[in-house]
Amino acid sequence: MNCQRRFAPVVLLLAAVACTGDTERAPATDSVATSSAAPAAAPAAPGATDSAVTEHGLGPLRAGMTVAEASKALGGALVMPAETAAGCDYATWRGGPRGVHVMIDDGHIARVEIDSVGIATAAGARVGDTEERVRRLYPGRVTVTPHKYVDGHYLTVDAVNDSSFAIVFETSKGRVTRYRAGRRPAVEYVEGCS
Repeated sequence: MNCQRRFAPVVLLLAAVACTGDTERAPATDSVATSSAAPAAAPAAPGATDSAVTEHGLGPLRAGMTVAEASKALGGALVMPAETAAGCDYATWRGGPRGVHVMIDDGHIARVEIDSVGIATAAGARVGDTEERVRRLYPGRVTVTPHKYVDGHYLTVDAVNDSSFAIVFETSKGRVTRYRAGRRPAVEYVEGCS
């Protein structure tokens, strides 16, 4: 029994040395964690953003900017159609968030249109939400009007202290199907550039 008491501290000391002996080497679990982890996200394209939508736009893209200002703000990622009229048209945001459409009117950003569940407003509203949730997120700020084409509504939220900008949520059967944000009157155009 006396022998066991003498060897126990030696065994513990050897175990401790073995566990801390080579601090330069990465633990074996690092390589396993790296190989089983999800691949790293690719670098964002110029102007791509996960910013929330406000009444004024999305990230660096703001309603009221000229096309040149918007293109510069997005690192050249805003592409105008080859044959654009002087009036209303849609630009392409290369590398921008999916489900975002950019309306240009008379050479200025008029509005951004969202038809993807992945993009939320600054208050947290998104495609798929109920009308009630939108009303809760914007208490006392929602004006409801009947939808022109479907069994639904337009829920309009004016910007605080500036009614020239708004978010308009389109709903069908009580749920948001798409929404748009920008300046009036373009943000209220039901048919877009039609």
